[in-house]
Amino acid sequence: MYTNYTFQDWEGILEADRPELLGKIVQDYKASAEFLGALEAADYFAGANRAVGRKVMLRSYLTTRQTENGLVKNTRTREIVGARVYSNFFFRFVTQQNQFLLGNGVTLDDEATKARLGPGFDKALEALGEKALVAGVSWGYWNEDHLEVIEAARDALSGFVALLDEETSAPRLGVQFWQIGDKRPLYIRLFEEDGVSVLRVKDEKMQEYTPKRPYRLTVARDAAGVMIMGGSNYGALPLVPLYANTEQRSELTPSIKSKIDAYDRISSDFVDNLDRANDVYWVINNFGGSTREMAEMIEQINELKMIANISDGTGVNSTAEPHAFEVPYEARRTALDLLEKALYQDFMALSMDELTGRSLTNVAIQAAMTNLNLKCDRYEWQCFRFVQQVLKLIGVQTENIRFKRQAIVNKSETVQDIYTMHADLDRRTRLKLNPYIEQDEIDEIIDAMDQEDTGAGIDMPQEPEEITEA
Repeated sequence: MYTNYTFQDWEGILEADRPELLGKIVQDYKASAEFLGALEAADYFAGANRAVGRKVMLRSYLTTRQTENGLVKNTRTREIVGARVYSNFFFRFVTQQNQFLLGNGVTLDDEATKARLGPGFDKALEALGEKALVAGVSWGYWNEDHLEVIEAARDALSGFVALLDEETSAPRLGVQFWQIGDKRPLYIRLFEEDGVSVLRVKDEKMQEYTPKRPYRLTVARDAAGVMIMGGSNYGALPLVPLYANTEQRSELTPSIKSKIDAYDRISSDFVDNLDRANDVYWVINNFGGSTREMAEMIEQINELKMIANISDGTGVNSTAEPHAFEVPYEARRTALDLLEKALYQDFMALSMDELTGRSLTNVAIQAAMTNLNLKCDRYEWQCFRFVQQVLKLIGVQTENIRFKRQAIVNKSETVQDIYTMHADLDRRTRLKLNPYIEQDEIDEIIDAMDQEDTGAGIDMPQEPEEITEA
């Protein structure tokens, strides 16, 4: 976490000096390892590998210069852009982990409490989780009746930093900043314990853009429109951090990053080799040229695909043989396979190759998902704590917070198990366990089954009356 400036630094200066300090905090955070690391992880998440993005190749070329003594020719080298092939492992891993845990939202025992979190809370939590796994932390702002997602680093000009209390390490001040361009004004939303305000920096001068207001507003509507009557604040800063893990760091660890870099370099080099080996080149034996003539030929290699060796002096038996590059494939393929397997193992992600192409029992599926479940156990600690702190802001304290994970099952086997245990399970439980039935359909199905059992609402055919003759 960022600790170059703390809340005590803010609290210990005069109020008149705080705008200047605020500017220093923003600039210092932009240059910090936390901010730059989050931006780098965001690049990898977007499929842009910085290490491969800097990759160049050296190529020889011939320069000619006219002097008084004649032509002077020199061989030089220059850098050219080679193939840059990017993989997308980090996006795949983060998406899998985040959706596996948060894809079904959060479950609370009290539906009324869940409703107080707002209709978009589950989706906001998913977005927060994704940003946290990439950057190491993301921030949820409880904006009176809904959750607002704030990124630690959105781009090179925009982000968020909190000043921590040196004694408790709790966030005591929040600074969100953004610009749409280098030459455009800088906006800062300042979160203090007694309210939130917005400032603007233009022409190196910081001005109040929106006055400080309480977090919870009391409003009244009349014929003239909406009037703010007053407001109040929370018992704590309404900014809750969601960390990716206990270490509070990005999931793009050095172990993962180094393997992605190696994978992308090998893939890129392989494409370069294929490009260079695309045509036939010629080897000219027993060529009687001078060293300078050989230098001139270096420039022609790419154009003519021709290489000549120096003559043996006899001048006879000169030959020209066509050749093609043999690109080493097996070694690269083996290296890529090993790196891919190591990436899945280190991230504890689930490779779908383990589940496809063969029939799997539920036991085998669960065994394949063991590492992913263990990884998400640690991630769930952070999500649980986050939801608990948000609930505390609205006056609810509970331990009954659950996350239903995404599941991969052999449906036919599950249905067969339900049939086998039929006598030990009640009807609702059987329906709940059936993977072919959605949970919100269960009550409707039970009602329909009850009607069939009792005949309610169904017109039964009438038995004909027996007619006897007198």
